[in-house]
Amino acid sequence: MVWSAGQRKMPKFKIGDTVFLDGRRAKVVWLSENPSEIEAMDEYIVEFENKQRQFAISSTLAAEKPQTVYNREHNRDRCHGQTY
Repeated sequence: MVWSAGQRKMPKFKIGDTVFLDGRRAKVVWLSENPSEIEAMDEYIVEFENKQRQFAISSTLAAEKPQTVYNREHNRDRCHGQTY
């Protein structure tokens, strides 16, 4: 979808939404929309389950937990060359 200079898309997340930051589950507790930026970027403060809060921008947040990819070749090489 193409946006003209006068249009602004809605923020990706809302207050209260559950998001993931660096693989950790958090809840959005603060939101700031910045339409005047050259590239519009929403800013958030998220709160983790341990009540720790962190500032984040929209590009660092995910709606779903990222899947861990198991790399058998990489894991096998990790032991290669080690002596016990």
